[in-house]
Amino acid sequence: MRRKKKLRELCGLCVLVLTTTTLRVTAQSPPLLTLKHAVSEALAKNERLLNQHDNIEQSALGVRLARNTFQPKVVPNVLGSFGQTDINSQNYRVDVTQKFTTGTEVRFGVGTSTSQIPGLPGVSGPDDIHFYNADTTLTLSQPLLRGFGPSVARRSLTSAELRRTDADRQQTLTEQQVALEVASAYYRVVAEQAIVEVAKKSLDRSRKLRDGSEAKLDAGLVSQLDVLRAQQLVSQAEIQLFDAQSGADDARDRLMFAMGRPAGEPFLVQSDIPRTSDAVDAEDAVGMAVVNRLDLKSLAASGADADHQVRYARNQLLPQVDVNFAFTRRETAESFRRSFGADRFRFATFFNISTPVDRTPQIVDYQNALIDRDRRKRDAATLQRRIADDVKRAIRERDRLERTLVAADTSVEIGRKEVEVAQLRYERGLSNNLDVVTAESNLLTAESRRIATLADSAVARLSLRAMLGILDPRKDVK
Repeated sequence: MRRKKKLRELCGLCVLVLTTTTLRVTAQSPPLLTLKHAVSEALAKNERLLNQHDNIEQSALGVRLARNTFQPKVVPNVLGSFGQTDINSQNYRVDVTQKFTTGTEVRFGVGTSTSQIPGLPGVSGPDDIHFYNADTTLTLSQPLLRGFGPSVARRSLTSAELRRTDADRQQTLTEQQVALEVASAYYRVVAEQAIVEVAKKSLDRSRKLRDGSEAKLDAGLVSQLDVLRAQQLVSQAEIQLFDAQSGADDARDRLMFAMGRPAGEPFLVQSDIPRTSDAVDAEDAVGMAVVNRLDLKSLAASGADADHQVRYARNQLLPQVDVNFAFTRRETAESFRRSFGADRFRFATFFNISTPVDRTPQIVDYQNALIDRDRRKRDAATLQRRIADDVKRAIRERDRLERTLVAADTSVEIGRKEVEVAQLRYERGLSNNLDVVTAESNLLTAESRRIATLADSAVARLSLRAMLGILDPRKDVK
């Protein structure tokens, strides 16, 4: 019984030690970083996206400022004394203005101001005469030529709304670009780590071949040349391993920079690279890109805004002809209270006509607007042709990578079999180790090319979706 009890205690102690060791190793192991998490973190921390958020906020403030033009404006104006009501030039007034998108403007002002007439020397009576000048006026002003219509009156608001919409498009474009950068860096990390593992295995095989060659040299079965070739293979494998490790570190730094993280943080990545492709032909891809590309939409909106600018500049060439309707009451009152009343209002109509003799600034603005409109149309047409060429090139690149990947798989299988055959022939004394050295080099090159092609193919898929304008970093990156 005692022996069983001690055995149970020993087993419990072993379980406790193993559990503690496992938890310690787990706590010390770097966290696993998936591509989706890397892209999500980059969308939240990347410096370019943070700057783009600021641009959106500034454009929203611009819209708010432009809309404020068509909000009621209340301006009180008070200039009065403390206690004394007979001081000259006191002013009590409130003005309210409202501008509409049609160019119509309504103004309402109510107020009064104190005045005095000095008394004449030698005349009996009070020295000065004090009174109030009351003014209550409701005015409606409507431009008939220059400044008429919503396209002219709300020009500043239209431009601000265009900048706000374009800022949203630029935000989406920047998100796509950042997602592509993160995906490219992530897959490059995966590829470089896989190349490191391949280089380590190749180095182990090279060292075994060197040790075997040295042992056979001591036994007199091979020549000194075989040993030198094996040693040279080990040196090459070490250099390739160092290069692969340096490439992996560089890829990690690029990934950390794209994510907005400080360099040097340890992390693990998933070792597999998806082998997927979008089955879309060139013609359908071009049509899809023309419909969905945000930069093309931005240029189209910019062209429409250029047309608005032409109409606005043409309107500024017209003379200023405004019709005004006023409902006013202007009276003289003896006291402050009697300055405000609802009687003695009069209706008046008057016109305001003006036109400058020298219209050179307006003509120059109009000509510049025409030139800018034509240039934006050419830019849109050029971009559309460039998009078509880029999409066709991306489709060809996708097909090329798919064919290259199939050929790389075949090359790796052949290289592995070549290494096995060369190693077997060397061990049986049917050939020297030159065939083994050559086969090892070919296998390492084939495996490295396959891994790099697999990473390029995964990035090319996302790049093609971005080029078509349908990439959603939050859904398409998995």
